[in-house]
Amino acid sequence: MGHWKHEDIFGEFDTGSNNSNSSDSDDEIVLPTYDYMADITLTRFAPTSLTWEPSPIGIPTICYCRKPALLKTQTIGLLMGTKFYSCAGDIRDGDCHIYKLLDDVILEEITLTKTKLGEIEGRLVELLTTVEKEKRMLQEMVNLYKEHNDKLIEMVTKVVRSDQEINDLKEMAFNLQAKVTNLETDLKS
Repeated sequence: MGHWKHEDIFGEFDTGSNNSNSSDSDDEIVLPTYDYMADITLTRFAPTSLTWEPSPIGIPTICYCRKPALLKTQTIGLLMGTKFYSCAGDIRDGDCHIYKLLDDVILEEITLTKTKLGEIEGRLVELLTTVEKEKRMLQEMVNLYKEHNDKLIEMVTKVVRSDQEINDLKEMAFNLQAKVTNLETDLKS
């Protein structure tokens, strides 16, 4: 006898009935392997004008259909009272619409906040390091300025002393000239 073949959404498979050549039990049905999760697993595509989608993380503000996303409360069923974000438009139109539980949104926002705080902290560490380097460079410049200022004051002091010495020497030369002139007049007389 021949095999009965059955074909449905799972593909073609042998029911095992009317199989006299089979040593298996008539009750055993061999089902093909089927990935049931493939039908419900979300697949994301690169956003284009046709497949545009809002940010998948955090509080949704806009739906896939570009209408606003609103916070709603489940009013029937097992999840009654559960808060979730959903499209403000007609969600029964067969189009793809956003649905995100408030608990998931809060966890995502906390994660985003932690990530942003970590980035800010890293940037602050970089800025503090830069400020410390600039502070050291500024301190070196202040020290160099003080050193040059001290040298300049020392040089000005030496110039003032030299000027004083030159004036003293000029005065001595003038006095000597006067004495020489007096001596010459005394010798001539």
